[in-house]
Amino acid sequence: MKIGYRALACALAVASLPFLLAAAAAAQTVQGPKVAWNLSLWGKARAFTKQSDILSEMVAERTGGNFTLKVHYGGALSPPKENIDGIKIGAFETAMVAYAYAPGKTPALMVLNLPFLPLADMDKQIAVQQKVYAHPAIRAELGRWGAQDLIFVGSPPYEFMGTGEAPTRLDGWKGKRVRALGGVGKAMGRLGAVPTSVPAPELYASMERGLADAAMLPWSSLNSYRLHEVSKWYTTNMAAGIVNAAVLVNREALAALPPQYRKLLADIRGEVERKHMDAQTPRSNAARAAFDGRGLTPVAYSDAQLKDLIDNAARPVWDAWAKEREADGIPGAELVDLVLQAAK
Repeated sequence: MKIGYRALACALAVASLPFLLAAAAAAQTVQGPKVAWNLSLWGKARAFTKQSDILSEMVAERTGGNFTLKVHYGGALSPPKENIDGIKIGAFETAMVAYAYAPGKTPALMVLNLPFLPLADMDKQIAVQQKVYAHPAIRAELGRWGAQDLIFVGSPPYEFMGTGEAPTRLDGWKGKRVRALGGVGKAMGRLGAVPTSVPAPELYASMERGLADAAMLPWSSLNSYRLHEVSKWYTTNMAAGIVNAAVLVNREALAALPPQYRKLLADIRGEVERKHMDAQTPRSNAARAAFDGRGLTPVAYSDAQLKDLIDNAARPVWDAWAKEREADGIPGAELVDLVLQAAK
């Protein structure tokens, strides 16, 4: 039987495909020695912490298991308020740090915790973080902890959900007892609301009993705590704030890594951040579907109302924060301006 040249070429190509794929995979593997790192986290695995699991999986996969980064949940290595302390003393190489847990330790980075910043979009959050973390004051602040950023954390913005009459006008917040922490609480106070600090696990009972009228959390968390079961409305575009956090790395540990591993961490960073953001979107969409499924009223503010909110409630809080930081020798006003300009 005579076989044509093209048929023979195709047959050889098909037969060699598995070997070519295997060779390509091998070429992508970063060769190096055995290195084991630890990453400190709190709570359970969830959408917000997905970036750490993705980072761990990608590092192991790209190095054939030679470089491992073990994620420790439940505060097993450190309480969340002390993760940055653990980084400093080298108790572990990496950790997620949420700056609001211990604001006095990183006062300059608290700029990203200010209320109603234009950071509703997670892509924009990452872009703004890149600018902020490059500022000399931030580099110096993290340097005092022997730390630097490894992965930025994007998060859906805080929105409100509550009982009673929906606050479709800004003056509708007057007298409402709202769970709003930090700068958001101060800004809501300027709208006439009464800020409270009810722990998240107690919100359901507090709202059911009429002890609190509204709560501020990302949509997925409002859904997780089942607050839509005792609520009548939710806001869709207040974007009250974000969870300001990052995965930090001990500088000495990073410098001691083989150069090919340091390059790997830099190369996969953007992919890890993107996969993390993509993992959160379905949860937010599912949460909103649950709210609408129970007939909750969505509250969306007009551009004019949002401008009024910024000018009369948020900006005074930004200015007061900047003035306090300036008194501490931190360029507060410069950092606020940096965030606002970067967000554009």
